[in-house]
Amino acid sequence: MVWHRRSGALISAQFTHGAIDMKRFLLSLLAIVALAVAAVLVSPMSPIPGGALTGEVVEEPVNDWSFAANELVGRLETQVPKPRSVAVTCIVANGQLYVGCSSCSGRYWSQQLIAEPKVRYRVLGKIYNVTATRVTDPVEIAQVWRVRAARYVTANPEQIVDGFWFFRLESR
Repeated sequence: MVWHRRSGALISAQFTHGAIDMKRFLLSLLAIVALAVAAVLVSPMSPIPGGALTGEVVEEPVNDWSFAANELVGRLETQVPKPRSVAVTCIVANGQLYVGCSSCSGRYWSQQLIAEPKVRYRVLGKIYNVTATRVTDPVEIAQVWRVRAARYVTANPEQIVDGFWFFRLESR
């Protein structure tokens, strides 16, 4: 038996030990949840946009993006109304660099690209100044879709998902 200071009652030591265990359990649970939230926020595919990109800026224009062909994800920084970056898929087809998204018409960053196509793109730790152009040519879309389908194991590489947009990124 243990004397409980607040109530002035004698209580079982087993009960106080259980309260301590519950407190430890809740603190541990809180720590696990905090770590999980932090992991999601800092992951490359986080749904929450980041700020301005940091890293080495490459000033020379790039004519062939084949060096980035093995990268799955890059970061795209838009400037409207302030610098903000998002993780996007990286697709290289015929030496050209593309980014894309599904349900793109409803995405904030795709609307920013249309409003101001001069953006920055980071891949392999380096930042490139690029101009984004929405791809509307059905032949070019089909070519890029096939490359994307092969990399991301899309069910049908010949059937482009409705609402999927591609943007071609060209050095400036």
